[in-house]
Amino acid sequence: MRVGAHAEGAPSRRLGLSFEVLAIGLLFVAVAFRALLIPAQSDTFWHLRAGADIWRTGHAPLIDSYSFTAAGLPYHDHEWLWQALLYACYRVGGLPLCNSMAAAVVVGTVALVYRMTVGCRVTRFILLVIVLAPASCAWALRPQIVTLLALVVLVWLLERDRFWAIPFLFLAWANLHAGVLAGGLVLGAALAAAILRRLRHRGVEDRRRLRWLAAIAALSGLATCATPLGLGLFRYGWGFAAHDQIAWISEWETTLPSGGLGAVFWIVAVAFVLVCFKRRRTLVDGPADTWRDWVVVAAAWALFPLAFRSLRNISPFLMLAAPAASRLLGASFRFRLPRRRPADEPDADHPLFNLSLLAGAGVAAAAIVVFVWTRAPEDVGWRPIGDSALRAVQTCGGPLYNRYDEGGFLIWFAPEQKVFIDSRHDPFPPAFMHEAIDVQYRRKPYQPLFARWKIRCAFLPADAEIASTLRGAGWVTRARDRQWAVLTAPPPAP
Repeated sequence: MRVGAHAEGAPSRRLGLSFEVLAIGLLFVAVAFRALLIPAQSDTFWHLRAGADIWRTGHAPLIDSYSFTAAGLPYHDHEWLWQALLYACYRVGGLPLCNSMAAAVVVGTVALVYRMTVGCRVTRFILLVIVLAPASCAWALRPQIVTLLALVVLVWLLERDRFWAIPFLFLAWANLHAGVLAGGLVLGAALAAAILRRLRHRGVEDRRRLRWLAAIAALSGLATCATPLGLGLFRYGWGFAAHDQIAWISEWETTLPSGGLGAVFWIVAVAFVLVCFKRRRTLVDGPADTWRDWVVVAAAWALFPLAFRSLRNISPFLMLAAPAASRLLGASFRFRLPRRRPADEPDADHPLFNLSLLAGAGVAAAAIVVFVWTRAPEDVGWRPIGDSALRAVQTCGGPLYNRYDEGGFLIWFAPEQKVFIDSRHDPFPPAFMHEAIDVQYRRKPYQPLFARWKIRCAFLPADAEIASTLRGAGWVTRARDRQWAVLTAPPPAP
């Protein structure tokens, strides 16, 4: 044999990437690109303000001090650890570092989902594309993204029987976001799966696993109470999700097939149910060593009803639907693609070109991200209020009226001005919330509400209907740009 020749049938090593690896790489470039441009929202900025106060005072805020309508009332800050981390990133690297932290959370979540998804690369790629398109609609610079990662980590620990780490996960999660309660549902589903497997297989390993899970579930419940709210976290989660005062918030709306996101979810949901029905024997009649498949499918089903309950729960379900579907389809499943290349046909793949294409896509994505961060920060919501409108708010004097959606901006950018309402939602009494929402969304007369709170100034979107109504009633425009209008009440009649 000549030096450098390969034995017949031995695979040759070529520098570069196969087309399948290129596809996966491009998918992760797209995920990272989307995640690095996650938009800041109104919530982002009151989280920053709370984080700053936590670092300044050394404790989580549990009494409202940001509004004049709920001042002194209890504020159940169940996200204090996220706020402290977010503000620490801001102090070190500004909003670019905050976005980078969020992107790391999102990319880490998708990477774990990819690891838990079985099958060939083409199957994994197609399943991930199907779920990531709608799931990415929920990505924002808010602590909800931590729940996405924590849910996937929880299932990853469960399928690998690494139960000892789960209480520590719940301890951190409970102080980052109230989505830990969804983790409790997943843990309960895993415990139910362990019970069913114990009854069906009666193996020694199933008995050991059931005992461990029962103990870990109890310890995780105790860890969830180790927050500034204690048991109040459970009462808060139940009361907030069940209260009719959140029905008008878009992300809490019931998932119906009428809108774009809802329609896509329903298509994916129906496909998931069909896969579960047709491949149910994969679990039921499978071998005794299929715990990993059982727990992933059980976790997806635990989140399935929540996804129908509200739009905000679609993304957590989809993150687990892909690996669950792959477990039911089996590692040998292949999507029907165009015919394969015959054995005697030359290989059309170009590994070096594929590698260059992936590197080029990564560089281009990074360049666009840097451009947006430095030249167009308004595109990612980093400058939500123009200078003239902000100065007018800071100097308008008198109690200020603002809408639910914009209060978070003022809490951060105009800290000396107490807000009328904001999207923290929790501190405000239900009766006040209903009255404020009636004025904002249902065109109820504003005069009784303004008179009760002695409103003398208003910060509103420039095109808001109530802004036109106030101007028609004699309110004076102190500042106006293409986004915002700041108005002051006319002087009282002599």
